[in-house]
Amino acid sequence: GSKEGFDMLFELAKELHAEVRQRAAVDAGYADHDRQIGQTGVTVRPKLYIACGISGQIQHIAGMQECIIISINNDENAPINTIADYVINGTVEEVIPKMIKYYKSHSK
Repeated sequence: GSKEGFDMLFELAKELHAEVRQRAAVDAGYADHDRQIGQTGVTVRPKLYIACGISGQIQHIAGMQECIIISINNDENAPINTIADYVINGTVEEVIPKMIKYYKSHSK
């Protein structure tokens, strides 16, 4: 979406001790190329994958079969939802601030 949207993702990642990796962020100049994943980027094998507003085309999800997937998407029919372990229907702008607030108040 926007730089502000990606800044929210980086804030959540900090709370989770995680990483933000996404091609759209790289293409838009919000992140360096080393954060791009998939066939044109680096391969990752996370334990938990939070898919924020992505469709989940096959080339994107190829390496995500062995992890827990949480999909945050306002499109109930997004392909990512068919393989996600958990689906949160809503926009990233609605959901991510709530997750940040929760983790800030419940982290040690």
